[in-house]
Amino acid sequence: MDYASRWARFLALVIDFIVLVIVWAILAAVGILDFQVFLEEDLPETADPLFTLSRDTIIMTATQTLYYIGLTVAFGATLGKMALSIRVTDADGGKPEAGTVVAREVIGRAGYYIVQVVLFVVLGAALSVWAASFIAGLAAFLVFLIIFLRILVDDRRQGWHDKIGKTFVVKAQ
Repeated sequence: MDYASRWARFLALVIDFIVLVIVWAILAAVGILDFQVFLEEDLPETADPLFTLSRDTIIMTATQTLYYIGLTVAFGATLGKMALSIRVTDADGGKPEAGTVVAREVIGRAGYYIVQVVLFVVLGAALSVWAASFIAGLAAFLVFLIIFLRILVDDRRQGWHDKIGKTFVVKAQ
């Protein structure tokens, strides 16, 4: 297999993020997202951490998950990967099955969100909302790094999400 370069994978991630920001901006323009910023004085002293999970966060997470899963199932690549002529394949070089893509993306994208939400809820009972949010966000970022930095040291340039999903990112033919 002709594996995609590390730079191509990184640039595809950047392009995908830009596409998602544009989608979120459109959703904000039509009133679906409002990017409400919580100020600590706006929250009660004993704010329920689950209550503080904003509708915007849920919509943005769902949008991102659907973007990656939907495009990868349909085309074998996201818009960022398509722009760089790379795609996701199974071990035989074919388009991965939907279940494989879901597993790959849940680990690769939702994995760090799950860590963030669980830690936020657990820590929110003992800490301020801002402290719980910061620590949970930092932990989620570390999980993201663990998942994706694997690409830098792996001969086949697989992240943990690729290894578990038994997928590869290769140059498109």
